[in-house]
Amino acid sequence: MNTKKSKGKQKINIKKIERSKDRLVTLSKRRNGIYTKLCELSVLCRIHIAFLGYTDSGKPFTFGSPSFQANVQELCTLYNNVVEQTRAEEVKAMKAAASMEPFPEDAWWKMHMTKEQDQEEAKKFLDKFEGLYEKLCDEIDVRSQRRDAARNHI
Repeated sequence: MNTKKSKGKQKINIKKIERSKDRLVTLSKRRNGIYTKLCELSVLCRIHIAFLGYTDSGKPFTFGSPSFQANVQELCTLYNNVVEQTRAEEVKAMKAAASMEPFPEDAWWKMHMTKEQDQEEAKKFLDKFEGLYEKLCDEIDVRSQRRDAARNHI
């Protein structure tokens, strides 16, 4: 006969908790369990662990082994600086894009090639296009390197 009073451990579906109050209650109930597991992992594997989590309201929760409290303010400052730099770059890019004048109608790349134009002029146009393409590729490389450096700096 089955005399169990409960179902025991049950697998639950992992999904976002929709209500903000319910999320805070769940966090407060599970936070100590998370800290315990992090501490056990640190002791068992002889590693240093730093855990930083934020609630929806922006309140930080930290755990560190051996200590993390001293570094929290420094990390937050560093993170905020990176975010500010990113926003400043975005504003600068928007201003640069807004200040660009429309291209004139008689720009060299808008000219139609006719049969009368000789091969030399066609080669000049091709060289100009290739130069422009190389400049664009170089600029894309520089910007992606900046973005990667900013991500690695966090």
